[in-house]
This record gives sequence, C-alpha cells and structure tokens, in this order.
Amino acid sequence: MPELVAILEAKNQEDYENKKFFAAIQGVDIDKSKSNAMDTWEKIKAKANSKGASNDPKDITTLRGKNASRTGFGIGAGLDYEVI
Repeated sequence: MPELVAILEAKNQEDYENKKFFAAIQGVDIDKSKSNAMDTWEKIKAKANSKGASNDPKDITTLRGKNASRTGFGIGAGLDYEVI
C-alpha cells in the first residue's frame, strides 16, 4: 500500500508540474494565483465569521461565540476590549 500511495503522489506532482509549465508558456503563474486565492478565501471567511464587521482575518475584535472559543479566547468570554 505505501508503494501505491508513493506512485499516486508522484503522478499528482508530475501532473501539477506539467500544468504549471503549460500555464507559464501562456504567461500565467499558477503559484501566484494560488496564494492570491488563499488571501481572498481568508478574507471571505473573516467577513462571514464577523457577520460583516470586518474582512481582516487578523482582527481579533470580531471573534465572538464559537469562533472565539475555537481560537481560545473571545470578546464577551471573559475578555473585554476598548476601541481607541
């Protein structure tokens, strides 16, 4: 079984490298698009978790309820904050 997993991972890596090469020929950087998409995804998640209050994933003042509990703290769960 480990051999099959190794073969599958190698084939997936080869396919990715081929796609990356053909995209580069067309002037598209797949890795750059991938990181940009992750930034956008993080902003969407932050906006949804904060109920539209912020789209900054590093803004801790928007963490409330279950989302705050998952991160280990939260406003209204023993902590307070002041906006200056």
